[in-house]
Order: sequence, then C-alpha cells, then structure tokens
Amino acid sequence: MAVSVDTVYQRVLALANKEQRGYITPQEFNLLANQAQMGIFEEYFHHLNQYLRTPGNNSEYSDSVDYIEDKLGRFHIVGRLANPAANNNIPIPGDFYRLTGVSIQNPRGAQVCEQTTSRKWKLRQKATFSARSLNEHPTYVRVSNGPSEAIIIYSGNGIWPGAARLDGIRKPRKVEWDYVVVNEKALYNANGSSNFDLHPSEETTLVYKILELSGIVINKPGIQSLAKAEVAEQNVTEKS
Repeated sequence: MAVSVDTVYQRVLALANKEQRGYITPQEFNLLANQAQMGIFEEYFHHLNQYLRTPGNNSEYSDSVDYIEDKLGRFHIVGRLANPAANNNIPIPGDFYRLTGVSIQNPRGAQVCEQTTSRKWKLRQKATFSARSLNEHPTYVRVSNGPSEAIIIYSGNGIWPGAARLDGIRKPRKVEWDYVVVNEKALYNANGSSNFDLHPSEETTLVYKILELSGIVINKPGIQSLAKAEVAEQNVTEKS
C-alpha cells in the first residue's frame, strides 16, 4: 500500500491555506515532496545507527529497530544481476542508495565477496596465498566510474570477468502530482502521477515535513511552527 500523493497534497493545501497562509503550486509541491521523502528516508539510517549504538537489550530500543527495519523492508534488493562493462568494472545501479552485498557464481559455486581495497588486494597477492585460496575468498573494491560508482571483483589471481549478484537498499522512487488544466485550475491526473514510496504510516509526517519546507519557499514562517508542533505531537502519540 502506497501513500497517496493526492491525499498528501490536499492535506498540505488545506493546512497551508488555513488562515490564508498561502498556496503551494503543483511544481513547488513536487519539488518539496521529493525532498521530504528523501529526508525521511535518510533519517531511518540515522535513527537506526543511534539505536544500534545503544548498549544493553532494552526492549524499547529493540522494538524501535524492528519498526525502522520494517519501514526499510520495501527498499531491499537481493541478488540483482549486474554485468561487467568493457573494462571489467561492474557499475553499481543508479537506484542503489547503499550496496550491502556482492556475490559471484564461480566453479566452486556461489561465493560471497568481501569488500577490500586495492592496496590490501595487492598485498594479499604478494603473500603466500595460493590461487585456490584466492578463488575461495573473492573480494571486491569500489572505484569511480565517471559520475557514478562501480566495483571490481578479484577472484583467483586476477579480475573476475563475469557477472555478479548485488544486494542493496534502493533509493525511494520519484514522487509526482501530475495534473491537467481545466478552466485555469490544476486538476489531479492519476494516470500521470506517482505516489510516495514510503511506508503508509509516514503520511502525516510527509504532510508536515512538506509544510516545513514550504514555509521557506512561500516565506511564511508560521507554517514551519505549525508543522513542527503537530509533528512533535504526533511523535508523542506514537510513543505512548
């Protein structure tokens, strides 16, 4: 189940227009909606890192970790096939936010690759490892691939020339409230629109996150105060 982009936009307009606080155009909304979605998505990792650093086995923190991981579940990618380019670099897909695992299928079967650096790989080659040992423990390094990133996999005594399977966490898909103009009014076009890619529970957070951002765009600081107050109230309600 997705968070409806139209529902969020209508809620944003209703709150922004309350007491004549201003109008947010579809173009402004689409820009801010994607910023808000990415901001919430990145906060998952910040909160998860904080919870995982907390000592002990506090059940409250354990529940919080489970809750965030549940929200991130829809973004996990497992075993996406990636083919090498002409230079044997394997490009990391553009929709990957994080690369979490690499594996190959060599004569010994499925092998998980361990991340390393070029320097460590060269030292490893010079050590007393046999080709068989190196083949049993394939590794990969991250390299620049123009504006993006790629990996090079080492197996045996050289570069692995074949495909790999990549695990990762993808970025949220782009949000868009599409419309047609009728009698000089923008009317929602569901066919051309894309809903939010976040967990359904994030609908209200999205509304007020967008309001916070729109307070800067339309120069209405009062909207930011309203948004922060309601988000704070929502957080208290969820914790209780």
